[in-house]
Amino acid sequence: MLWAAIPTKVEGSRVMIRNASMRRLLTAVASLQAACVLFAAPRAEAWDWLSGPSVFDEEGKKDWSVELVPYLFLSGLNGELALPGGTGTIPVDASFGDLASNLDAAFAGLLDVRYRRWHLISDNFWVRLSTDQTVELPSGGLPADGLVDADVDADSAFGTLAVAYELPLKRAFALDLYTGARWWYVKNGVAFTPQSPPPNGFAGELTESWWDGIVGLRWRLPITKKWRVAAYGDIGAGAANLDWQAGAHVTWYPIHYVGLTAGYRVLGVDYDNDGFLYDVRMNGFLLGLNLRY
Repeated sequence: MLWAAIPTKVEGSRVMIRNASMRRLLTAVASLQAACVLFAAPRAEAWDWLSGPSVFDEEGKKDWSVELVPYLFLSGLNGELALPGGTGTIPVDASFGDLASNLDAAFAGLLDVRYRRWHLISDNFWVRLSTDQTVELPSGGLPADGLVDADVDADSAFGTLAVAYELPLKRAFALDLYTGARWWYVKNGVAFTPQSPPPNGFAGELTESWWDGIVGLRWRLPITKKWRVAAYGDIGAGAANLDWQAGAHVTWYPIHYVGLTAGYRVLGVDYDNDGFLYDVRMNGFLLGLNLRY
């Protein structure tokens, strides 16, 4: 025992410690213990404040949840694109119907992994388009002009990876602050074949990929156990001059683990690098299948 080795003197009901060095040591130990008691509770409260339960937590349920949402983005495309070979730019104004008629393949899906108020979000989209038609090119500035047979192939993709935190507002709704990065991939290929001599046709392909940082807000409201609404928006830049999106949707859960989502989304990017221009806006309806655990 430590006390058995400490020289002491008993005076009435008090125990006197004769060794001054030992008194200082015990005083330091007592101070350290007091500090631990004082700081342990505030730190625990601070951690609970940071990682406390979400307004979406259900009593008796796990702190973790996973939501997988394969979806359709019924988007049109507006803006300007670069022609392969650095030969100029073309304006684009295509509805979803126009794009769907030239659609080869597409994929879109969102994954949201939540621990209490913290979320890890991954949102990915890819589409491949192709068309073969006769167009008339203006004379001058292009390797081909007049009536030409144009074969166009285009791949576009973006992926967002973000961390979100539900602010501890103690309201009926959730307000999430999120930050992360968005990756873009664009490949445009084109071949022009003149219908009349001289055969001054040409073919070219341009491929670009880049990253942008983003920051945004997401608002979520559980109307009932079966109905939820959400709205979100973010903005950023990096390799692109501007990168942004906004959207809103409503989700209905006919059963606990499966839901249906419908909404609207607008997403835009302005990227220009060595003659490669991708200044576009995509907007359209969203239809998704929510699978949650």
